[in-house]
Amino acid sequence: MAQIRGGSLKAPSPGWWFSGGASAAVINNISDGATQSVWKFGSDPRWQMRMSLEKGIDEYTTMGVAVGYGPVDVTLSPLVPGTPIGGSDSDICSTGCSAETELWSAMAQFRSGGGPGFHTLFEAQGGVVLFRNLRTRDTHEAIGAGGISHDLAGTLGAGFGYTLSPGFAVTIVQDFGMGWHSGANLPDGTGRTWRMRATRASLRFAL
Repeated sequence: MAQIRGGSLKAPSPGWWFSGGASAAVINNISDGATQSVWKFGSDPRWQMRMSLEKGIDEYTTMGVAVGYGPVDVTLSPLVPGTPIGGSDSDICSTGCSAETELWSAMAQFRSGGGPGFHTLFEAQGGVVLFRNLRTRDTHEAIGAGGISHDLAGTLGAGFGYTLSPGFAVTIVQDFGMGWHSGANLPDGTGRTWRMRATRASLRFAL
């Protein structure tokens, strides 16, 4: 068992846990029928703040909810060549432009792993990812109806952590996930799924 300053660390007791941190995600292209555009997030990570509230089932298992938020950059291109972006005659971003959107997530989370000192862990999540307020990056004008896209999504992740005390730990997790975008107004044969991989770092506190 790990020793810190001569004292023996016990596994944390079941209870409520709060975590806060950041996520760096790489997101695949998304085909969006509402704006008749392809959302290209590129290969650079998109940052999102993240927090969770979990209830301990036993010393090594928790269940709870996790939420995230972050403004992210995206490049738009026409879904079908010659069809203006936004589904109208507007020239705001009709042939493509640099844009930004708000990336929200709300997930139910299952976590297994933990204990004193260095440990490994596994996480599974399922819920929704929201893309809100799509707008041009330079002028911040709304593109299309400017509404909210609700995508079902799920992730599986593995990582490791270090328990500094029974009520405080640091963790790093690598997630792999998939989302399902709306299929409305998409051309035949256009896929509606997208993939994401993310690296998350968090501080966990017992409440």
